[in-house]
Amino acid sequence: MTDFSFIIPYYETGQKITAQIESIQSLAVDSEIIIFDERSAAINSSLAFENLPVKFVQRSHRNRAALFNDGCDLAKGKFVVVLPPDIEIIPAHWEFVTQTFAAANTAIVYSDYRTISQGGNEEEEKLWPFQNNIDERFSLGFFRIYSKEILQRFNGFDEHLFYAEEYDLRLRIQDQFSVKHIDKPLYKVILREAGEADPVLSKLHAPGQGAKGGFSYLFYTPEMEREFEHVFTDYLKRIGAYLDHRNSEVTYSGSENFACAVSIVIPILNRKTFIQNTIQRVIDGTFDDFEILVVDNGSTDGTQEEVRSISDPRVRLIENDGTCIAEALNRGIKEARGKYIAQLDSDDEYTASTLEAMVNYMESHPKCGLAISYYDLIDIDSNPIPGMGIIKHLEYNRNNILRVDGAGALRFFHKKVLMEFGLYNEKDYGNFGEDYDMVLKISEKYDVDRLHQVLYRYRRHADNTDVQRPAAMKVYNKNNARQDALKRRIALNKNV
Repeated sequence: MTDFSFIIPYYETGQKITAQIESIQSLAVDSEIIIFDERSAAINSSLAFENLPVKFVQRSHRNRAALFNDGCDLAKGKFVVVLPPDIEIIPAHWEFVTQTFAAANTAIVYSDYRTISQGGNEEEEKLWPFQNNIDERFSLGFFRIYSKEILQRFNGFDEHLFYAEEYDLRLRIQDQFSVKHIDKPLYKVILREAGEADPVLSKLHAPGQGAKGGFSYLFYTPEMEREFEHVFTDYLKRIGAYLDHRNSEVTYSGSENFACAVSIVIPILNRKTFIQNTIQRVIDGTFDDFEILVVDNGSTDGTQEEVRSISDPRVRLIENDGTCIAEALNRGIKEARGKYIAQLDSDDEYTASTLEAMVNYMESHPKCGLAISYYDLIDIDSNPIPGMGIIKHLEYNRNNILRVDGAGALRFFHKKVLMEFGLYNEKDYGNFGEDYDMVLKISEKYDVDRLHQVLYRYRRHADNTDVQRPAAMKVYNKNNARQDALKRRIALNKNV
């Protein structure tokens, strides 16, 4: 039996298929090559390949899922690869593929790769171990290698899907079989277009598959979002983690009194440049019944002096000298005297109506444990970042939140709800994902509602705390929070 079947879709005349074939032929493994002519024009190109060791099939497909299934049906190999255009195989290290599949229960293998720019510059792209990630944006590179036996066992790819066919298959497989990473480059990608993105804008996006990384879902078409959400919803139902119960109300006794309506908690570390503006925007707003707690984790740049210079008695500096953001937030929440907790990053801004709008909404929606608004993105000078528009997170619901990376900003909580869930998890999500973990927990009991207004301005600059965090921390903390939530939700459904 052949080891590898490489399937090459022929999409456009001029596609460099010969280079792809030659790269496959350089492998020291038993392989076959199947070419599907996917071009719409009825051009007979079989003669161009008659002297090459390939199987040429003049047949196009309605979508990638149909192409994958057709190729798998024709394949004689134990392992199947659909090779996109501009991808060439690197012959070294392919013995690791066979060795990896030899391990029990391996269904999918992916690897590091190299990119070749138009100028000829070559860079190696390192990917991360999979760790049973359940969102579609975790980067598995430009192609995957599939076990044909396991593909057939799961009836291949769903041909009703036009965008999420590989994601759907992975979700159907990954709880029973392994998705394995090879930390060596098995192929190279010839980049067609040159150009560099704005460095600040590029740092907006969390790591992940797609041009905009982990935030790519914010730019999906409605059809794409519906399809990915449908696939994910089916997955949650299969494993018993889909929530459809009625949520609870947040109730208060007559004896609960508060010194003010809102406590705004600002964790801070070395933000002298922005903190005066951040606080002043709150003070200049239309709502007065608040306090601001600036929780400093050991600034050395004069931040504390900047806060002390603000004469408004509603502004309080807490010298925390802590080790993580979650700890600073928890310190502020514990000392807060307000009914509601409003989170504010030290370099961001509220709008004039933020607090008034949020308080009015919470007072009239008793099932809402957390309210979130739209936000826009601003640069270091508070100017809107062009090309981004208003970030609405309309894809949010309490099930889909397990797939997407967040629910948005501003985040406005009942203090008693935060206390009920034990505040932020300092141990596991101290410096990233603490807010995501809390949104997941709240959504399991209370409503998380959206105010359809821009009430927050999220500043992007090269010194953003989020920018400085290690990329792997972002990926794995979010994934760990999802895995924790799956366990809670399965248990919750068993007890309903």
